[in-house]
Amino acid sequence: MAWPYRRRRAALEDLFTEHTLTAPWALCPSATEADTVNEWLSWSAVGLEGIVFKRLDSRHEPSARGWRKYKVRETQEAIVGAFTGPLTAPRTLLLGRFDKGGRPQYTGRTPTLPQTAGHALAPLLAPAGSERPWTSWTFSAGWGTRRP
Repeated sequence: MAWPYRRRRAALEDLFTEHTLTAPWALCPSATEADTVNEWLSWSAVGLEGIVFKRLDSRHEPSARGWRKYKVRETQEAIVGAFTGPLTAPRTLLLGRFDKGGRPQYTGRTPTLPQTAGHALAPLLAPAGSERPWTSWTFSAGWGTRRP
């Protein structure tokens, strides 16, 4: 689209206003004032991941990233390869990432999960199958060491 971001954003806001769009539709907040952005950055304690910046005069270019993200905290995506504790309330998660060959590689574990978090995660987990994701690793009882 040839319109600059400023014009695209205004058209989107008009769409929400004219059609009184409500849930499941949501318009992310937008600001150009530094004080507002700094206030948003203070919300990291309640889960804000970061702020996305776009130039007001930028055009949309398919397959090109026209924005930058300032992260309040660093995050990493991981797969859950195993967990400790019962399936109904896991206590820790053993995490990994896929290597270039598509094989899962162990990267670490979570701290002990609060009971509420364990109960919330339980429906998302499944009992172990016949294959272990990290067949070349043996973990100690305390999870403090590992051996290839």
